[in-house]
Amino acid sequence: MVKLHADALGFLRVMAVALCVRIVGAWLLGEGAAFGPDGTGAEAAVVLGGHPYPLHIEWLRLMAADARALSMLTSSVSCALLWLWGRRVGLGGAGGWLAVSLPLSVFPGVLAAGDAPALMLVLLGAVMSTFGGAVTVVGGLVAVLSVAVKPIALPAAVLLLVHPLSLSGSAGALLVMRGFVRPLWAPMPSGGLLGTWWVASDGAPPDMWLSWFTSGLMRIVNAPAWGLTWVFGLGAVAVLFSRVNPRLRVTGLAVAIMAVLIGALFGSRLELRYLSAVFMAMLPFVGLVLKHPRLTTIAVLLGLWPTLALMTQLGAERASRDASAWVPAVPVVSVPAVDVGPVFNSCSTDDATRLRNLAVQLAEVAPKGSTIITEALPDGREGELFWPLRALRPDLKVQPRYEGPEVDP
Repeated sequence: MVKLHADALGFLRVMAVALCVRIVGAWLLGEGAAFGPDGTGAEAAVVLGGHPYPLHIEWLRLMAADARALSMLTSSVSCALLWLWGRRVGLGGAGGWLAVSLPLSVFPGVLAAGDAPALMLVLLGAVMSTFGGAVTVVGGLVAVLSVAVKPIALPAAVLLLVHPLSLSGSAGALLVMRGFVRPLWAPMPSGGLLGTWWVASDGAPPDMWLSWFTSGLMRIVNAPAWGLTWVFGLGAVAVLFSRVNPRLRVTGLAVAIMAVLIGALFGSRLELRYLSAVFMAMLPFVGLVLKHPRLTTIAVLLGLWPTLALMTQLGAERASRDASAWVPAVPVVSVPAVDVGPVFNSCSTDDATRLRNLAVQLAEVAPKGSTIITEALPDGREGELFWPLRALRPDLKVQPRYEGPEVDP
């Protein structure tokens, strides 16, 4: 009973601090159009339906279609779950505390996206797998349910290796839900990221596996400094040379290998956000080098610096490119430097808030059944106008206008 009480208090403590960090991070990014990959489309799908990841939409329906609020809440819970998992398997709670402040764990928690809620399901399943018996099997099933929120978090399910019985639940669930990971086992090279995840090998599995894997390793080694991807190497070395359960050693090394595989899959299209799930999965193993709570506290505080650099530089980029959004005027932390252009492009587009406001205006004045035509934007970003407009006025037709030579059908 005493241990249960201590675990409950520790869980709530980690979650509360993590939520505070994410509230500040979200504030630094400002208010305006949904900021995150497919955030606008996902929120509109609450009304329109038809989204490829239905569990995310059902979750959003419970959260009044606020994708960022859902991310902030579930990301904070994930930190507490990681803390609890570490304690239950004998690694301690340092990993959960590190997840509170490090950039690749905070960033998904302030985006309007499915990354954070999907990871929470994986970590919930991992914690359940530590209880033994039927709960272990159910934990494996719960972890795989994450693919119906967003498959980006599934690599963190390697934590289930600590309790192999949970893999039976995972295997059964993945067999039923295999359609959500079709881009991996049945790639369609012309379908973009929804069609294939074998991006670095032209849409299909590579011919030269060793060079493919090596290129993924180099992607991790040469990743931008703000991502702190050296954590994968540190965690692998820590677990390799520590006196831990052999299953923990295998799991820690598997997390590092999974990070390399992600780098190999996406190659030059790799976004550090894709590594967030395995980054968090590695943190409990990094905690092995933090032998004293004071060291953990220092590491957590130091981790806030690159997170502030990311958030303030990205906020400044948003203020410059989305003038209608409200972004607080705060000093920009310039070190480490972040190439914020591509990060912004993956989460939003120029004048996204103006487009959202225009959608509200058009919904009020457009004649019934009329067609709205606008310029096509890269990566389908005209959806910043179309999705909220269709949600507000389902009777309207929307159509992007593509420039270029006409093609004879």
